[in-house]
Amino acid sequence: MIFDTNVLIYLSKNLLDPEKVLKNEIAISVITKIEALGFTFKNIDEHELLLAICNDLKVISLSDIIAEETINLRKNFRIKLPDAIIYATALVEKHPLLTNNISDFKSINRNVELINPFDL
Repeated sequence: MIFDTNVLIYLSKNLLDPEKVLKNEIAISVITKIEALGFTFKNIDEHELLLAICNDLKVISLSDIIAEETINLRKNFRIKLPDAIIYATALVEKHPLLTNNISDFKSINRNVELINPFDL
């Protein structure tokens, strides 16, 4: 399963149950790591927890194949670059995408299962 950035933020703020969310094989795109750790936290403990989570997860680098899929997504759909990279990562890795922003990806019909973390 590939995590969208919002899932990591919700975990750091204790809005999601880690036992439900972290029980599967999980990976994140390098862009998710950049976005999440670049988020400005008012509470240092939230940042530290997020850093620990990111350090425990597999981080998928931006490969040529992911870059090509990202380009195709950007050409064919109105999607922000970070979202396109995250979706392309899930597509290339053939994993579901865990995101609370289903609407950001719903118009893309490229065989990536979209799962809302609050439905787990």
